[in-house]
Amino acid sequence: MIIVSDTTSLIVLEKLSSLHLLCDLFKRVLVPTVVMEEIAVGSPDIYEQIKEFDCLEIAEVELTSRLSSLLSVLDEGEAHAIELAICLKLPLIIDERKGRQVAKQLGVKVTGFAGLLIQATRNHVLTSEHALALLYEAIKNGLRLSDSLQLQVREQLLS
Repeated sequence: MIIVSDTTSLIVLEKLSSLHLLCDLFKRVLVPTVVMEEIAVGSPDIYEQIKEFDCLEIAEVELTSRLSSLLSVLDEGEAHAIELAICLKLPLIIDERKGRQVAKQLGVKVTGFAGLLIQATRNHVLTSEHALALLYEAIKNGLRLSDSLQLQVREQLLS
């Protein structure tokens, strides 16, 4: 499976030294150039890390009228990721609420960091315990999930 990724999950996985999880789950993960630039602000060595994973590919996104419209309501990374997902008819990894809502309204199938963990346990890439440990560490590092979503994710990871 091929998927497009926005910024947040990549940052979280990089901080957890778990970028490999994306390659365990997907054949290819397309990352818009703008998203890479956003990540590089806080993690300048991200380009070197990306080279270690064959599944991660940096992708250019053409400026379209739809992308211009998206840029008026979302940040650059979200807008470019959504545009790429739409153009290539691919699902999207995106965590920010507003970006998820816009992507869904435009018919894009979305998942986020928590969804990746659930998928990884269902595919036997991670144990439930390891997935929970990554979830808790991500939250400790600043990933924002509502209490109700945390509870739902825990229940799914343990079921």
